[in-house]
Amino acid sequence: VLIVLVISIANERGICIRQKLAEKKVDLVFSSKPPVEMGLTAIAVEQQDLVLIVPKNHPLAKNHSVDLTETLPYPQVYFSEGSGMRGVVEELFSKIDGKPVIAYETEEDQVVAGLVAAGFGIAVVPYMDMLLRLDLKIIQIAHPLWERSFYLVSDDRAYQPPAVQKFRQFVLNGGTL
Repeated sequence: VLIVLVISIANERGICIRQKLAEKKVDLVFSSKPPVEMGLTAIAVEQQDLVLIVPKNHPLAKNHSVDLTETLPYPQVYFSEGSGMRGVVEELFSKIDGKPVIAYETEEDQVVAGLVAAGFGIAVVPYMDMLLRLDLKIIQIAHPLWERSFYLVSDDRAYQPPAVQKFRQFVLNGGTL
């Protein structure tokens, strides 16, 4: 018996890849939390802090931490509609009843960071090591507190082959068998 496990790393919008899961085109997805109405099972497997990034010569660059309300006067590089991060950042701003001035929109967090480093605005992004290699300042968000969770998402109503079940358990066990 030959068992083939195909792991595909897709850089697709969270909505699209979760839709593939709902259509049973894939068995498991790592993504942000899907809407409850999709009927999918989502288990948090990793967390990532959200930070503010600004060009090094920006007025906020002197701060080590910031209240998100302090960012409202400045143009922001924002995540596009449909990006998994868009809802996360919008929810963060809703906690302060704030509406940021959106200067540019894009789907990818690395592109957002590059635009900030080039001086096109400021942005709230998940912390990534690659931020340390860019010419920008990383600032902790003191208020409101927030962190982003990554989920292992599955449709427990669908058949999962043994290889998928074992991989899922491997992930849930923290990478050990």
